[in-house]
Amino acid sequence: MSKYPYFILSDKVYKPWIPIRLKFKHKVTTAPIIALVDSGADVCLCSMDIGMWLGINFKKKTPFPIKGVNGQSMDTFKESCSIYLDNHSIQSPIYFSNSLPKITPIILGQLGFFDHFKVTFDLKNKEIEII
Repeated sequence: MSKYPYFILSDKVYKPWIPIRLKFKHKVTTAPIIALVDSGADVCLCSMDIGMWLGINFKKKTPFPIKGVNGQSMDTFKESCSIYLDNHSIQSPIYFSNSLPKITPIILGQLGFFDHFKVTFDLKNKEIEII
């Protein structure tokens, strides 16, 4: 499919960020949003701000707690969305939360991303390949 360069955000470390768009029902993010490809994440996570912009009604959803690597629990709200990467689209469960750092509005994890693609991390050449 495609190779993407690693790049640096505020923490001065090269990371595998890729541009994606999200769709919920008939609303699609108009511009690509950078998402962190994280093989250590169990699921795909997204900022609730993006979810609200997409028109998701979180008031009618039951919170689902997820524990992070630090053992802290955060409330999430599960919704099915389409993830667009280049010319490909997949349907994915995404867990929306207010607890994500602003600099990382979307995290693509095992369930919902890695189970759809072959992902190769190449830190030496600072690129990620997604097939």
